Amino acid sequence: MKTTLKIRNLLSSPTPDTRLSAVFIISLLLLVSFLLPVKKEPVPGRDNMVNASVRMKSALNMITQFRQEKKLEVDPLLDPNKTGWIGAEFTPITTTLGNPQSKQTALNPDFAALITLWLINLNVQKGDTVALQMSGSFPALNIASIIACEELQAYPLISSSVGASSFGANLPEFTYLDIEKRLFDLQMIHHRSSLVTCGGNEDKGTSLWEGGDSLIRKAAERNNYSIVEPVSFEAAVARKWIFFHSGHNIKAFINVGGNHSALGDCAHSTNFPTGLIQSFSPCQDAERGLLMYFAEKRIPVIHLLDIRSLAVQNGLPVAPSPLPPAGTADIYFQAGRSKLMAIAMSIILLACWVLLYNPYSIPFSFRTISTRSR
Repeated sequence: MKTTLKIRNLLSSPTPDTRLSAVFIISLLLLVSFLLPVKKEPVPGRDNMVNASVRMKSALNMITQFRQEKKLEVDPLLDPNKTGWIGAEFTPITTTLGNPQSKQTALNPDFAALITLWLINLNVQKGDTVALQMSGSFPALNIASIIACEELQAYPLISSSVGASSFGANLPEFTYLDIEKRLFDLQMIHHRSSLVTCGGNEDKGTSLWEGGDSLIRKAAERNNYSIVEPVSFEAAVARKWIFFHSGHNIKAFINVGGNHSALGDCAHSTNFPTGLIQSFSPCQDAERGLLMYFAEKRIPVIHLLDIRSLAVQNGLPVAPSPLPPAGTADIYFQAGRSKLMAIAMSIILLACWVLLYNPYSIPFSFRTISTRSR
């Protein structure tokens, strides 16, 4: 009550400084009042997001069991959650260096929810086609992308490469194709790769260790695939571009990992941003990759690379242990504020500024003086 009387006295005072002080206090109080009642509201599509995360967690558990069946030892230092999804540092099918923290971060089931959210933001609906270019580097994100598409009843058109960076699906007897087939056979996912390449340099395995290409062919054979072997980098890009556009209206393109044909060899490839990209000025270099081609056609891109930064940007933990439960991360909610309250506060603030205005405080020299004779 005393504060109200004080403000009223300040406003009635003819002194401009006191009036300005009063309006400042009121403005500050209104700002605090507006910020305090912020509440979290579910984002549109939250149910789909939660379903995607729950499905992803089930897939993670199934592959943990699958690796135990194969009697492949898990290193708890590299895989503190003992998921079985983390590979070795170097194997004959290793393509490039990788970071173990990035691989651990990618195991968060909430990435399936985040990809689902991005697809919802792109208005991907039942029957739409989403192009997926995946590598063995982030097998969990591959599965998360498939699940996200399926949650929205979109059709994932999938090209994948078998080679993987360090700590990815780079165990020759436990490749991404093995993971994908196990989940497909158990109907935990309902779509699988339609085109498979070696990966590595020029997407034909020339950068693999000796014998790596042979191990990749064996992995393809036991999973009922034949490897597509392009003769050059340009041929790899052209082959996949035709694959993705033969009779399909692509609503979005998801790229997981650093497949050579996706990133390209142009000087601008490293500048391509990660996450959801709806607008990007592509280069016209001859050695550009699929990312640039899709951007050129104004097809939205979801680029999943630099996973630790991507997690931080979207409020997800880096290398979480234990893995978080579905539906609790910030990505499932949005800040809700009352529009009516915002309008009311704006009116009050405007009224205060009107009360602050005093025409007699304007210097005499600036006032309009009538020249009409009286």
